[in-house]
Amino acid sequence: MLFRTQSRCLALVLLVATAFLGGCTSLYSSQPDTDAAAAVPAAEVMEPAPPPEPEPRSFTMVAVGDIMLDRTVGKRIEANGAESILEKVRGDLRGADITFANLECPLATEGAHAPSDCIFRAHPRGVDVLLDGGIDVVTLANNHTFDAGTSALMDTLDHLEKAGIGYCGVARERDSAWEPCLVEANGVIVGFVGCTDLSFSHGGWTKVDTELTEFADHLRAAQEKCDLLVVTLHWGNEYQSEPTQRQQKVATAAVEAGADLVIGHHPHTLQGVGEHRGSPILYSAGNFVFDQREGERMESAIFHLAWTEGEGWDIRMVPVWIPISRCGPIYPETSRAQKIIARLATLSSNLGVPVTVEGTEGMATVASEAAVATVPAVVEQPHAARASGG
Repeated sequence: MLFRTQSRCLALVLLVATAFLGGCTSLYSSQPDTDAAAAVPAAEVMEPAPPPEPEPRSFTMVAVGDIMLDRTVGKRIEANGAESILEKVRGDLRGADITFANLECPLATEGAHAPSDCIFRAHPRGVDVLLDGGIDVVTLANNHTFDAGTSALMDTLDHLEKAGIGYCGVARERDSAWEPCLVEANGVIVGFVGCTDLSFSHGGWTKVDTELTEFADHLRAAQEKCDLLVVTLHWGNEYQSEPTQRQQKVATAAVEAGADLVIGHHPHTLQGVGEHRGSPILYSAGNFVFDQREGERMESAIFHLAWTEGEGWDIRMVPVWIPISRCGPIYPETSRAQKIIARLATLSSNLGVPVTVEGTEGMATVASEAAVATVPAVVEQPHAARASGG
């Protein structure tokens, strides 16, 4: 009996030990628990998110026409103050990142002066007109910059530099006259090159050559120094509302040499807006501060230009009138404003740039070549053959 009991106890001990060892073997086994492994999904490898696309660069610019500060204009400045000339439109001018104009006279107290014979020399206080209008850059490439001689030109540069106004088309040294005037706007380096292309003899250091080869070389060199190149040209025929074939040829050459925008002066009246390869061409911005005969010569516009990288240019045209009583621009009454913008729209349409008239203003878009290239072509589906009814 005792032996049987002991045998049973021994068997029970062996059974417990076996169970314990089996459990430990299971606990410390290197074999995976397939059921448990199946219950835990493998971690997914996440690809890093791509960096956000940078915002396209952009800036705004205002371009206006001829500013002449001598003769009757000078008398208005003396009588009413420099602030009276651009008083009515200064908000439009100051609102852009860059404001540009053609300065059609030297600023000096000495040198030749015969305003009745169109030999201009304005008093240096005229620079205050430019400052009041927020003018950032002027071109001096025109047929009046050298009216009072080279010494008066250097005085002009002194006054502009003291006022912090950039200039193109001339320089302290003649060999540097083709160098671009560089202006930074919202991270975009904008270069301005001024030149003349006139059929008559005139003073000037940046004349366009007949064959346009040297002209193109100068522009290519300038284009390498900036992100965007503006070429301003004193050209064409006075009082003509349509550009000559030569103007169109020069504009085409300018764009093909690197110009992103072409701005013209000298006709003293508006000409239309054209374009070539996504670059706007303002053939003539007309007068802006002047004392000429009433009529189309004294009807002009403020050109608002907004550039966006990869997209191109949006242009808003605001008509102005220059009454001789003040010699500075104002916004005309509705009927006259509508007449001015309708004329500018027609001139531009004739040059291939449609203008949408909204009230008394005109709107146009000149898309960049890159933007045009990304527009998918519309493929016309062939029409199904019409079943014969016979």
